[in-house]
Amino acid sequence: MTSNTIGVGFSSLPDSFSAGTEAAKQALGKLHGKPKVLIVFGAMQFNHRELISGISSVVGDTPMVGGTTAGEISTAGFSTGSVVVMALNNEDLEFVTGIGHDMSGNEAACSMEMANDILKKTAFDPNASLLVFPNGMGGDGLKVLEGLQLVLGKDFEITGGYLGDDERFENTFQYYNGMVYKDAIVGLMVIKKKGFRTGIGVRSGFTSIGNSFVCTASEGNVVKEFEHTNALEMYKDFLGEERALRLPAVCLEYPFGIIDRNASGNTESQFQLRCGLSVDHENGTISLAASIPEGAEVTLTTASRGDVINGAREAAVQAKKALQGATPQAIIMFSCVGRKLVLGRRIQEEVDAVRECIGLDVPLIGFYTYGEIGPIDQTIKELSQVKFHNETVVLWVLGKE
Repeated sequence: MTSNTIGVGFSSLPDSFSAGTEAAKQALGKLHGKPKVLIVFGAMQFNHRELISGISSVVGDTPMVGGTTAGEISTAGFSTGSVVVMALNNEDLEFVTGIGHDMSGNEAACSMEMANDILKKTAFDPNASLLVFPNGMGGDGLKVLEGLQLVLGKDFEITGGYLGDDERFENTFQYYNGMVYKDAIVGLMVIKKKGFRTGIGVRSGFTSIGNSFVCTASEGNVVKEFEHTNALEMYKDFLGEERALRLPAVCLEYPFGIIDRNASGNTESQFQLRCGLSVDHENGTISLAASIPEGAEVTLTTASRGDVINGAREAAVQAKKALQGATPQAIIMFSCVGRKLVLGRRIQEEVDAVRECIGLDVPLIGFYTYGEIGPIDQTIKELSQVKFHNETVVLWVLGKE
């Protein structure tokens, strides 16, 4: 373990500047030398300019990416009302940051701006890995991914999480190179020079609870009809009268799964989950975190707490397998806010399942998201293309051969 090249810090001090200072000092205290880059995730309750100023008072002008969350994750476990910092300085890794603006105006254009901002600073490397942190309230998450793939190609390795705001669902903040932004996408390109590989794990634990049906009308991330029937009324019928009274919150417990027949083959069904964020009772529509295309085959899904925890464990096993024997050096964990709400008081068990599988001594940072990005399974060619997910845990693990 090269613990002297990756450090994680944590603080839950109520004063924003002091919290930033404490977390940064902890992270740097575990490093030898100056960090090359920082990844920072913070609770919405902070004064974000003061928080980042506190971090910058320790690290100077070190490049930085991150943003606000719906819950923080670190080597210390799950936390709220906190800031977590990962500092990296390995000489065999290159880190390049980028930013795109006005995500809610045009999601694809914003993500393309961010990717091109990175490529202005470094040569394109098809073996690099991109971590992205978009505004979680900026529109259709799927269009963000489409923009990135227009610039980088459909086979490029991309993972990330859509930033949160402690379940207020109003607006999120992005941290970038010592500044605080709104309605942006920030990204970090990790270029592996030698001896490094990455392992990605993507699993949900959610399973289908009924027959499939077809989306017959949608516009952007708003679903209008399933099977030529009012989408909201059909969803209410599935839920039953008692559960339907808890709309839209109940959407987090019963997300839609877009069935991928090409990916599924003759094995277990594979799907990308889509979670409802709001409903329009007058028009009978459901607004989602990302679009369900017209003609897509869909099923309703659910999971118990045990299923969700087991999903995290399966993601960790998958990521470790993808490392092909490389020793884990760092974990970045993206888990959906919907999983947090399902887990309730058992939320720490999800983090524990990941750490117990990959290594209790491996530095870990992450957050609860409003959407996740990652391949279904990078070790299988047919499943290796990057997708947008809800209700899913995505793990990005850096390994050294």
